[in-house]
Formats: sequence, C-alpha cells, structure tokens
Amino acid sequence: MLINGRQEKQILAKAREDRWAIGAFNAFDLNSLEAILTAAEELGVPALVQTWDFYNPDSERNSFTEAGARIFEKQIILRAKESPVPVILHLDHTPSYAGCVRGIRAGWNSVMIDASAKSLEENIALSAKVVEAAHACDVLVEGEIGHVAGYSGLDTIYTGVDEAVSYVKGSGVDLCAVSVGTVHGFYATEPKLNYERIAELREAIDIPLVMHGGSGLSEEQFRKSIENGIVKINFATYVQIAGGKAIVEAVQGKERPMFNTVVKAGQDAAKDFIKMHMQIFGTQPVKL
Repeated sequence: MLINGRQEKQILAKAREDRWAIGAFNAFDLNSLEAILTAAEELGVPALVQTWDFYNPDSERNSFTEAGARIFEKQIILRAKESPVPVILHLDHTPSYAGCVRGIRAGWNSVMIDASAKSLEENIALSAKVVEAAHACDVLVEGEIGHVAGYSGLDTIYTGVDEAVSYVKGSGVDLCAVSVGTVHGFYATEPKLNYERIAELREAIDIPLVMHGGSGLSEEQFRKSIENGIVKINFATYVQIAGGKAIVEAVQGKERPMFNTVVKAGQDAAKDFIKMHMQIFGTQPVKL
C-alpha cells in the first residue's frame, strides 16, 4: 500500500527507536521497481522506493521525456498501491523548490531538498520553504547538511554537530542526511566512517539520520552505523551491478538470448541483492 507522510514518520520513528534501518533503493525502470517491491514483499517489510526528478523543464539532461516521466510516475504509484507492504516513495537529491513541488504533485510521500552546497543560511531558508509546502500536503522532507561527495578521493568532511542542530531547528526537516565518511558511487579507497560522529548527531538531533552512498560498505560497517544512529540508507550502484552481472552471465554462450529471459535474470539478481541488504539493515515489519 502507498502510505502517507504520517505513516512514513511512524515507520522511521520505530526504526530509530529499535535501532534498525530502511534501505532506500533506486527505481529507474519497471524492472528495478519490481525488484525492490518483490524483495520487500517476500520479507514482509516496508519498502522505500527512491527516484529522481525524471523530467525537469529547466534542465537539458533529462532521462525521460515529459510524457514518459508522467507515465512512469503513474506506473510506480499503481504498483505501490497494489503492494501488500507499506511503500514509501521518495524523491532524492532535488536542488530546487520547483523540483520538490513536482514530486509532491506526482504523489510522492517524501522529498529531498539538497541545498547542502549552499551556505547554512541559504540551506535553512530553502529547506524551510520546501517544508512549508510539503507538510501542507502530508509529505515529509529530507534535507542535507555537510555535503556528501560524488566520488572517492576527496578529503573526508564530517557534518558538524552544532551546524546540524542549527539546520534542523531552523528548517524543520523530518530527516537529515549527514556526511559521516561515505561517498556516492564507487569507492576508490577504503571509506573512513566516523561512528562517534553518527552517535553524537543522533544524540543532538531528534529526527532520523540518513546515510547516502551505501553501496560498497561491509556488513559490519552497516551494522555499526545503524547501531550508532543511521535510520535510512541510500543504496543504488551495487544493485545495478548485481543485475548487470546476471544479465552478462545470461547471454554468455547463447547464440539467441531471449529478451524476457535476460531481463528476468537481471531483475531476480537485483531482488536477491536487495533482500540481502534489507536483512543486513534489520528492516522489520511494521503495523500501521
């Protein structure tokens, strides 16, 4: 079932209290969407389907046409409504107010305003503006303080506790993405996770903490991060790799590989990989 913002808040509060996390897995087509939801349904746990702003009229780098974006959004919502488990639809890394509004209008119950590259004052102001619009529609808002890098090799910059407190208090966001040693995409070097900083942030901020750049971490790193306070974990890159490798294996040695067989192999591998991480994260069934 497609839940609302209040119900999502209940799930996140339960996860924070009981020290487990929910994985936010990216859906980029119907096969990846099915992999996420089927994994959650087989385990009987909540699903968090994460997307991006599929069509931005102010950008030349859209991955969908406007019509294609609207069609895919409707397909996602229909499938979420039919699922027997609670489904959260989250719009990830949206840098503008207009982008967040598009997500709200599309029917998503959670949006992320990412103004982390701006000054603290600008970040607070833009985030607060999104919060005002979203809360009026029963939609939660994730913000970010302490920019999470796009690739490894940069000096690690950890989110400051005082800065995070000021940001959360001033903006009113419902979830806070923090920089604690992870990066988006692939790791060129071993990530330096700061578990002590996670614990300090959890103590200082009374809302769920979000880890971006979850792909590539070990089971122990995930568990220690969750024990210290991480509640939502964004995970995309390695799910795609798992599915891609299965497709490669499915076509090797085949003179006439069948499209449906190849796609199914990738979808099943992605589903199994997601299930494994849902179990690592300790994601639990929640009655609403």
